[in-house]
Amino acid sequence: MQLIIKTITDMKYFTVTITALLSFTLLFSSCNSNDSAANNNEDSASITPRKTKHRDSLQGGLMIAYYHQDSIAKGFNFYREIDSMLKAKERDFERQLRGKYQSYQEYETKIRQRMDAGEITGYQLEDIQQEAMQKQEAIATFERQRGAELQRESLQYQTALMNKISEAGREFSEINDIDLLFFYQKGGQITYISDAFDATSEFLKFLNKREKEIMSGVEEEMEDAQSEDDVSGLNF
Repeated sequence: MQLIIKTITDMKYFTVTITALLSFTLLFSSCNSNDSAANNNEDSASITPRKTKHRDSLQGGLMIAYYHQDSIAKGFNFYREIDSMLKAKERDFERQLRGKYQSYQEYETKIRQRMDAGEITGYQLEDIQQEAMQKQEAIATFERQRGAELQRESLQYQTALMNKISEAGREFSEINDIDLLFFYQKGGQITYISDAFDATSEFLKFLNKREKEIMSGVEEEMEDAQSEDDVSGLNF
């Protein structure tokens, strides 16, 4: 009677793709943009006169400014900290999953060696088959559950951070009398906009000056999201 064990190679290695982690990393990514730094003091977050001069020249007297989308990932310190933390968790997850796969492969090899040596009798086959299936299911469950946890955490951080950046953008706009602040990226809906409207440097300085405030707000939102997850888990 031949033992049939589903080999670990039949299971798709690292089937969980943590798309949210990747989307978090790529959230502000775009083609290399031609960022123009503003000629202002290092401690100033105000818009320079070369930008304000466009107010009277636009229909309706709007004050418009933009920042490069990918600049947040590169220049906002707190963003880089979150991204680094999430990537470390992803690497740890992959390390644990790799170890579980390796452990199973070693188990399977030993079983086959015992079979070849005639050390396994017919009545033992069913129990061994059941044990092998349980080990495979345990790996699949870990991969599925932990992968989902990391995905959910990444999305929660992304949402919380974007909320706080939006709030900071509103405050930045009010301080600088800006009517319309938006992000720009090459390949987006806007084909061209003058560098004179570029407030990237000032906005990044503004965000980094308020890093502790933004960090506190993000952590508060994350705690609320975690509480909601705990309640949902209890009601499941």
